[in-house]
Amino acid sequence: MGFLGYPAAIAIAAEGWNATGFDLASPPNEVAGVAFVRGDFTDAHQVYRVLREREIDTIVHTGGYSGPMLERDNPYRVCTTNVVGTLNLLEAARVTGVRRFVFLSSAHAYGDTPPAPVTEDAPFRTRDIYGASKASGDLLLRAYREQHGLDAVALRISNGYGPRRMTREAIRTMLEDAIAGRPTSLDFGGGYGRTFLYVKDAVAAIIGAIKAPALAQAAYNVTGAEFASMERIADIVRRLFPQASIKMAAGVDPLGYRREQLDISRASLDFGWTPEWTLERGIADYAQWLRNQ
Repeated sequence: MGFLGYPAAIAIAAEGWNATGFDLASPPNEVAGVAFVRGDFTDAHQVYRVLREREIDTIVHTGGYSGPMLERDNPYRVCTTNVVGTLNLLEAARVTGVRRFVFLSSAHAYGDTPPAPVTEDAPFRTRDIYGASKASGDLLLRAYREQHGLDAVALRISNGYGPRRMTREAIRTMLEDAIAGRPTSLDFGGGYGRTFLYVKDAVAAIIGAIKAPALAQAAYNVTGAEFASMERIADIVRRLFPQASIKMAAGVDPLGYRREQLDISRASLDFGWTPEWTLERGIADYAQWLRNQ
């Protein structure tokens, strides 16, 4: 029911599939075609029961602590949820004969990347617990795929933005401040680039990964087509809101890494996904959604 899970559930139902949402949080609204089960995937027994009772043949795993800003003083809780929870789902998928397992991993697992283009075989060099937890899930999935033949794939999402994201994110900060008539002052950003991914493109990648007859790789990079500086993001916001006042200090986000452009060519080749939302279009669409809130 989070930033990616909720719109993915809506898109899955729109495909005509019989969908079940499984989460500790209640959905913000009922979705036609989606049954909701309140549950915790760190409870292995509950996971098995739901998979069998609902006759689940495909798992889309979007759950867990999402982002290095969450539970920073509780690494054990982050790992119990993100690592053990993912293990529970993988093992239950193996035992119950799930057809396809799609895991929302993170480009955060790469840490500081090598020079662009960064392919899926780049090493994991994360230095924080969140990144380590996502890398662990990614590697567990690969092992289940290789050793047990589980049809599983990790989508390494990079810098997602858009409606319903609740955690710290620079584009939302700039837009909310501009809408409210407040100045924005960031303690990072100058000379720093990222590849942002609009949430609707992330959901399209999930649907593509479910539909693909076969997936040649255990993991795919999923991100926007443009590597953009934070200054460019600020310029787009200023074009939408000419009164916006945005300042930023130089340097990398203290909760992030220096990440170069990710190579997304294999996602296009293997399951036909390419991002459709340009930065200008995505930020404008997001701004309209925020206004409507």
